[in-house]
Amino acid sequence: MIRDVRIEDSAAIAEIYAHYVTNANVTFEVTPPTPEEMARRIAAYTPKYPYLVLEEKGKVVGYAYASPFKSRAAYDKTTELAIYLDRDHCGKGRGTALLTALIERLKEMGFYTAIACITHPNPPSEKMVTAFGFQLVGVYPNVGYKNNTWLSIADYIYPLRTYASQD
Repeated sequence: MIRDVRIEDSAAIAEIYAHYVTNANVTFEVTPPTPEEMARRIAAYTPKYPYLVLEEKGKVVGYAYASPFKSRAAYDKTTELAIYLDRDHCGKGRGTALLTALIERLKEMGFYTAIACITHPNPPSEKMVTAFGFQLVGVYPNVGYKNNTWLSIADYIYPLRTYASQD
């Protein structure tokens, strides 16, 4: 079941994310955020952006959220996406289900553009977003350094609606 996040989900979300922070290069964070920090982030994003969790048998096994793309006002109709799954629940369409629900919510909320910023290479994530219809717009080589490795970023863009003047 996909539902809106609740603050009490922050411990489960922190646990899922900690695996990627400490064992992978798919996030550029190097220290896992605490449940309290995750609760702060949830509270900061949810007034304007969707934040969803995937729950199975009463347990949070994945989450997806949108956040500001950049801080200037002209970017307000554009958002950046993130999706993370419990490592034991990957590869069975759960990420696509979360992405689908997140995209629908963003459309309902009036956003125009979604951006997926993915560590490159990351074949599972890149395959998911391209299969969904995201288009690669660029790769920033060697912009992060983690686990003694230089990391690149690939940006993928997805139009949520027809672009028209906001006047």
